[in-house]
Amino acid sequence: MEQLIKSIPLDNGQVVNIYDASKKITDDRWQVNLAARMVIAVNEITLKNDPALPLLAEIKQTLGDTVEYKIKKERNFIDDREKQTVLTDLLDTFIKYSAPYLSNPEFAKRFIIKKYHEKQKHIPGHQG
Repeated sequence: MEQLIKSIPLDNGQVVNIYDASKKITDDRWQVNLAARMVIAVNEITLKNDPALPLLAEIKQTLGDTVEYKIKKERNFIDDREKQTVLTDLLDTFIKYSAPYLSNPEFAKRFIIKKYHEKQKHIPGHQG
């Protein structure tokens, strides 16, 4: 079962939630999992008049009102005594390297457009 361990407000107004999603695999060993999730409201993005970009209404029709960014970091066969240290290291690494990337003012728009195009590829009869 996942347990929320930290919510990080980002400079772009988004909030990324960090979870301990670790699983015990033997009596004294763990699969240490750090899961990060961020729900992005489609309404929050601004699309300029660029004919290469889909209309906001098209994006909402395809994706819904929100899109979820997810990432998981995992370490296997970790000793019971080292679990918390490994989890803390994963969290520190995420904060150091991923949080600045997710804080980019353009991240939400780029991620939503990427998800829109991915979904369009899976719609039968779509030529995109």
